[in-house]
Amino acid sequence: MQTLPKEVEQLFHYLQNGTSAFHVIAHTKQVLTEAGFTELHIKDNWTLTKGGRYFCSPFDTTLYAFTIGESCDLSNGIHIAGAHTDFPAIKIKPNPEIFSHGYMQLNTEVYGGPILNTFFDRPLSLAGKVVTKGDRYDRPVSHLVDLKRPAVYLPNLAIHMNRAINENGAPIDNQKHLLPILGTLNEYLNKDTTFMDLLAKEIGVDAKDILDYDLCMYNLDQPELVGFTEEFISAPRLDDITSVCALIHGLVESKNADRVNLVCLFDNEEIGSLSKQGADSTLPSVIIGKIWQAFGKNQIDCMSDISDGLMLSVDVAHAYHPNYPGTQDITNYPIMNGGFILKTASNQSYTWDCESMASLIALCQQENIPYQRFAKHSNTKGGGTIGSIISSHLPMRTADIGVGLLAMHSSREMMGKDDQISLTHFAKAFFEN
Repeated sequence: MQTLPKEVEQLFHYLQNGTSAFHVIAHTKQVLTEAGFTELHIKDNWTLTKGGRYFCSPFDTTLYAFTIGESCDLSNGIHIAGAHTDFPAIKIKPNPEIFSHGYMQLNTEVYGGPILNTFFDRPLSLAGKVVTKGDRYDRPVSHLVDLKRPAVYLPNLAIHMNRAINENGAPIDNQKHLLPILGTLNEYLNKDTTFMDLLAKEIGVDAKDILDYDLCMYNLDQPELVGFTEEFISAPRLDDITSVCALIHGLVESKNADRVNLVCLFDNEEIGSLSKQGADSTLPSVIIGKIWQAFGKNQIDCMSDISDGLMLSVDVAHAYHPNYPGTQDITNYPIMNGGFILKTASNQSYTWDCESMASLIALCQQENIPYQRFAKHSNTKGGGTIGSIISSHLPMRTADIGVGLLAMHSSREMMGKDDQISLTHFAKAFFEN
């Protein structure tokens, strides 16, 4: 393998560590702490200084990181960029134990919109959070869990029992076919074994002390360079760790003396963003309000000051697929390694206006950063992002951008290596200019 560019190496570290939304935030905290950012807590009154670099994680799957320019008086507004920490997955239900014909399996449910058949016939592990009793009922203790080994498996049905699978596919019944196998029943796994017992041994607690968990199955594959000249990246969870990585490292490496810069990392984008930790919440306004309040300004001052700002919704886009050319727009079809993508949609599923898009294009031209345009095929509804949601809460010009993927929402996705470089360079330029 060739030597990795810095931006790609940063992405690989994020992908290897970010096996759940909880772990994405944990890795982000490590990056920010090592870069000299100070952690704040949402319940405290904030004492901030010009030139300061801070972050706050109100919930374990969300984080807000911001810098305050040394000459900033807040009237220069703010640059905001948002991304999401969650990804399509298969999650473990409560009381998941299933004992059937000598096997132990787990009951599961689908989170978001994964391409389900890509989770079959590959080693899967489990990651997320387990919560145990604390010293009081309202003070539980959280434990990050990542088994980091092939713990469960979803086998396909043999072609001999489904002869038409290659012609007709294999319809998946979520309640019947997504029950992973842990193993066969034996002295260790038996009908008296509970999933809590297994988790307790992993984190070194008593099973009776476990109160709840939030765990997903994930693809154990490591990120790799692929292609004859290794110009592509193949990895799980590119959606949307590519954006999280670019924004955090872009903010860390940027310098701006005149303005506030803010990165917002949200959860639950894959299921609509309507949650306390999602983009469709009051948290962004609360965080921005606390920053302005720390410098003696009220909420009206804050909304007035930020109205002249600029906001990015950063999420992956659809690259041109050579085997399915009819799925793309006839004039706006970005290709991998052609640069990061500016996305527009007249129905505002990708938020934009001419002024915000013009500002981004001008910045790309000024900094010589490659970019491409994307618009949906007119017969295709397509997906959406956090852009329109968060811009409905904050009175700011907003635009949608991201890197192009193939196999989006597969358990393993594909992108152009150079596109991560261009997105990271653009994030840094966005925060510096």
